Amino acid sequence: MTSPHRGRSLAALLLVPLVLTAGCASGPAAPAAPAARPSASLTPMDPPPIGDVPRLTEAGDRTLPIEAYLLSGEQFRQYDAAQTVLVARCVRGFGLEYSRPPGSGAAPSQSQTAHRYDPVELADVSVHGYHAPDPGGARKPSGGASMGAELTTVLGTGLGPGGKPAPGSATEFRGKGLPPGGCVGAAQKELTSRGGTGRDADVAVGINYEGFERSMTDPRVRTVFQDWSRCMGDRGYSYATPGDALKDSRWAAAATPSAEEIATATADVDCKARANVVGVWFTVETAYEDELIRQHQAELTAVRAGNDAMLELAGSVAAAGS
Repeated sequence: MTSPHRGRSLAALLLVPLVLTAGCASGPAAPAAPAARPSASLTPMDPPPIGDVPRLTEAGDRTLPIEAYLLSGEQFRQYDAAQTVLVARCVRGFGLEYSRPPGSGAAPSQSQTAHRYDPVELADVSVHGYHAPDPGGARKPSGGASMGAELTTVLGTGLGPGGKPAPGSATEFRGKGLPPGGCVGAAQKELTSRGGTGRDADVAVGINYEGFERSMTDPRVRTVFQDWSRCMGDRGYSYATPGDALKDSRWAAAATPSAEEIATATADVDCKARANVVGVWFTVETAYEDELIRQHQAELTAVRAGNDAMLELAGSVAAAGS
């Protein structure tokens, strides 16, 4: 079981390796993520009604209602392509050149449901147990020279909350004034000039978390957790919820999965299927999100309109090229 994906900053997607005439940049830092609110802080809400519950062993091909207001992986890539064009233009205005190496653009972004109720796949846990597979496989960093000070200065910091660059950002380069936040900041400002903010909206990220948090304490989900727990007990494992099995401290203490961990995770996946944990959980969470969206519909409608305007502009910029 995993928590919802964190809010993602589109600006951070630019901070990937760049090949310059003088070398290449280092890799990106992960975008900052807002913390999920604990269940205790949520106001009481009556359990929303649900319709028919499908039998599901995984939900990666399903869509949660809030995803209509969050930026998809493809939309991130569209924005990233436009941001690259604008930054290239800006950097050239300061007498520098760069190009990206193959595969250094925005990383693919999975759907919100891809790993929300993990583990759910026997083929995965039979090898990895509760350990996450290495997404990079055997690939190793290619190395190379670090980003030069000149490019670092011209790229800048980008824009933070309120559209302001981070303190200490340079204001000029070789006697020529830099835009606020450098070339990254200028690209962000242009791409959000018609709407959008360059990141997932707080209201949408909040609902993404809140629906998940509320679903875990819903009586219908707690019932299938109990069914799952009895199934696990019949196999010799004592856990109250799937989260307890996932967070067993023994797994984190080992660099690789033990035979016991693999056996436990395999039983976990099978018991989830027998109790229809994923089917009930996804259905209940969807119902909570529908209600939360109804409560915040005006805000979310504005969010989607802003994102649409931002992405339309990004598409025009990318099509025009540098």
